[in-house]
Amino acid sequence: MEKTEVSSRQRERAELILNVAAEQLLRWGYKRVAIHDIAQQAGIGTGTIYLHWKTKESLFQTVMLREIVAVWDEMLERMRRDYREFYPHRMMRSILLIGMQRPIARAIFIGDGELLGKLVQSELALRTRMMVTPEQFFVFLRDQGLVRADMSVHVQQYAFSAAVTGFCLVDPLIAEEDRVSLEERVDALAHVIRQSFEPPELVADDVMREVVAPRMLAFFEQRITDLSQHVQRAMSL
Repeated sequence: MEKTEVSSRQRERAELILNVAAEQLLRWGYKRVAIHDIAQQAGIGTGTIYLHWKTKESLFQTVMLREIVAVWDEMLERMRRDYREFYPHRMMRSILLIGMQRPIARAIFIGDGELLGKLVQSELALRTRMMVTPEQFFVFLRDQGLVRADMSVHVQQYAFSAAVTGFCLVDPLIAEEDRVSLEERVDALAHVIRQSFEPPELVADDVMREVVAPRMLAFFEQRITDLSQHVQRAMSL
């Protein structure tokens, strides 16, 4: 059998395992899912799963990472269609709108411990892998003129993270009648980011389209490629 054919079959098998693991995660939650359950549902031996992933945790980390890649792939398509999606207020609005409508991504965004169990903490790191570090990312945004430079980068990225996290986590803390729709929530977040973190004057359209957008697109494409390759490596034997 050709090596490429073997590799293709292994990849298909790994994708099947990830698909079943994702289904089981949504149905039962991380704590209640066993590798044996996934193997049985996938119609393979338990040992076959361990050929790809050495632990249950590493398997589900790959499930989560693949989900993050899917969210950012969709976000990239929006960015390619409309360069204004590179503005932080538009970017975060779209990311949350996409993510909150995908059950696993939503669980990651809101830190759903009941569904994700101990993966909640590890996924906080996975969510930001592509950004190198938050401070480096904000330096990059400043260099493009997309965020203000009237406070320290460290404080700025902290405040930005606090704002986004608050919008993700606030619902369980307030009365049901005080909650708003997803569209209203992401619009409100976009308004806060626009007013609090971006310069009063947006980047000129021609500069944004011809200079800033290509740089931003290259940045995200490279990070998402790196993330996708990480998923592929995790799937290989």
